[in-house]
Amino acid sequence: MSITNLDDYNVRALDFLARLGAQPAVAFHEQGVATAVRDALTEIGVSWRTDNFGNIIARIAGTDAEKHPPIALMAHMDHPGFEIVGRDGDYLIGKALGGVPSGSFAAGVPLHIVLPGGRRIPAETVGPHGEERERQAQIRLTGSGDEDVPIPSPAVFDLPDFSIEDDHIVMRAADDLAGCGCILATLSALKDEPAAGDVYGLFTRAEEVGLVGARLLAEARTLPMDTLVVSLESSRTLPGAVIGNGPVIRVGDAGSTFNADAESALVRARETLLADNPDFRCQRQLMSGGVCEASAFNAWGYRSTGMAFPLGNYHNGAEDGSIAAEYIHRDDYLNGAALCTEAARQVPMRWDTAFSRRIRQVPDGMRARLGG
Repeated sequence: MSITNLDDYNVRALDFLARLGAQPAVAFHEQGVATAVRDALTEIGVSWRTDNFGNIIARIAGTDAEKHPPIALMAHMDHPGFEIVGRDGDYLIGKALGGVPSGSFAAGVPLHIVLPGGRRIPAETVGPHGEERERQAQIRLTGSGDEDVPIPSPAVFDLPDFSIEDDHIVMRAADDLAGCGCILATLSALKDEPAAGDVYGLFTRAEEVGLVGARLLAEARTLPMDTLVVSLESSRTLPGAVIGNGPVIRVGDAGSTFNADAESALVRARETLLADNPDFRCQRQLMSGGVCEASAFNAWGYRSTGMAFPLGNYHNGAEDGSIAAEYIHRDDYLNGAALCTEAARQVPMRWDTAFSRRIRQVPDGMRARLGG
């Protein structure tokens, strides 16, 4: 692997993730994360722009882009939580945005309401509000001050921004800040040693309420149609997608099967990394626990695939029904960043994998038995 200083690369990758974790966000309220992303891109020296919907598009020009297709790495900036949408007497009304656990509507769940400028004030749920299908909760402030809460305002679970505990990264929102951090780490590695083709970093909005930012990007044909699109996610663990066994090359989700051409860049990267380091770990699996942004681009005719970090406490739902921080393995995250960096470099050689070489060759004896 041609990363000049791997230790520095890993430190930088974790630093990016810690800085993102300090910015709580729910769908439609990603301003803090978006600012941290733009600041990091500017620091790295990568050009970026924002589209009409607030998605961030970064790009590193390739050294031979006329001959090779671009590759785009995509992750979303939001996480499930509540949006303060009204008042009911002394209480605020919070509407769930995204797949929050059922325990989120019980009384006594600690929250932070995020005010303009990023200041957080403590609050907690009082119980459900209205009909169950409305997915709303009563919320009360628990601080000492009489705060004026603008409507709408985001409310997130009062959970750790970022910590590392026993080789696990523990966060309120590993889904999908880990994907965003991975993209930043990849772009930082490629900035001074570009790949042959163009490399895009896409940071999207409102994924948790229906892949909205990604759908708008795909609909607008923001990327060239020959782009290989890789959706980066933190996705619930499944058999064959185990925390600590490496990032998962995702062959599909609950909605669609992904594209073999796009996936081949990841497969080629895995083989290259394993040749350099036999201890490198990477998995390959259908991740059917949910739908990811690759499906949005798939629907608009792009060649798309995915990579996922196996995730514990998916959407902050612990096995015992409580609200808890998400977690991924530190090595899965760092190996995922290495895989994405190498995949960008392997785009020109993506079809030259062990499987493709084997499947294209028919042994002479077998050919002869069929009369050829």
